[in-house]
Amino acid sequence: DARYYPCRSKSAISSFLSAANVKQSMNACILILNFNGQMHLKDCLSSVLEAARAVAFSCPVIVVDNQSTENDVEFIRGNYPQVEIIVSKKNDCVFSLNEIVAGRKEDVVIILNNDMRFERNFITPLIEHFKDPCIFAVMAKVLNWDGSVVTTGKRTGYFKNFWFYKVWNHDIQEAAYTLDAGGGCAAFRRKMFSELGGFDPLYRPGYCEDTDLSYRAWQKGWKVVYEPASVIYHKVGATLDNIYGRKKITRLIQRNEILFTIKNCGTTGFLIMYGLLLPFRALRSPFAGNLVLTLAFLDAVPKIPFALRRRFSLRKKEIIQDEIFLKKIQQCDGLT
Repeated sequence: DARYYPCRSKSAISSFLSAANVKQSMNACILILNFNGQMHLKDCLSSVLEAARAVAFSCPVIVVDNQSTENDVEFIRGNYPQVEIIVSKKNDCVFSLNEIVAGRKEDVVIILNNDMRFERNFITPLIEHFKDPCIFAVMAKVLNWDGSVVTTGKRTGYFKNFWFYKVWNHDIQEAAYTLDAGGGCAAFRRKMFSELGGFDPLYRPGYCEDTDLSYRAWQKGWKVVYEPASVIYHKVGATLDNIYGRKKITRLIQRNEILFTIKNCGTTGFLIMYGLLLPFRALRSPFAGNLVLTLAFLDAVPKIPFALRRRFSLRKKEIIQDEIFLKKIQQCDGLT
């Protein structure tokens, strides 16, 4: 679609052209967010350091420690001296990364969870896509710890009955456009990440902030890719589930999906109908056996004015309409 392509980021194109002359100028760093995660760090750091050594460019590994109350920092220094440690100013969950990313110099930042292990060759398939100056982020293929279940894939989104739905395709076997890149399993073009302001603290303590970031990138004419050749294994739910519990996490996800929709999705007409129907849906849901949506709606209400303010602030700038990039993602099986 001529309204969408080519990518309109002059700064990204300029950066790409200058880097293209010297292949080694493309570099990356790995940022691993940690809080009291020592039980995960042996598998995580051993495998990620091996992967970083396997690439032909500079790829330092940095642990961003969110003010751990246990001896995580001492453990890393004693066992993995080649790992750089940055202690965040406060424990602000994933949002601690915004300042760290802004202060880095690398072209690409690979943001990972600490409860993961990595295939030796997982980095290069991610980085290769950044030869295209329009690429904002590339997400890896993530499996559960024993490799029996794929938990990421190509994701599409669509509107129906004044609601925004997201659907996974876990079976796709080649690189493809996707709606979003997970905040703990993906590579991001650093300058674009910072231009967008990073993860929006509206979603504290977490969930949906990565979908929001990717959606805003698509709105700017940038692209997000899923790359199944990059393989990661994840202890699913091992971090936040232990802190908050699964019921609270489910409620938090639904709260943040409401805020995400209000902030980002559809036309003004869609927003009006969504807002009118949302209280009715929340009140009706307990009778359908789903009390979570009701509680999530109540949690979202105090934050809705902030979501609306962000929405209309973004609307002052030229953005790509949802239907254009959602159709692009839906129709392309690969990257054509």
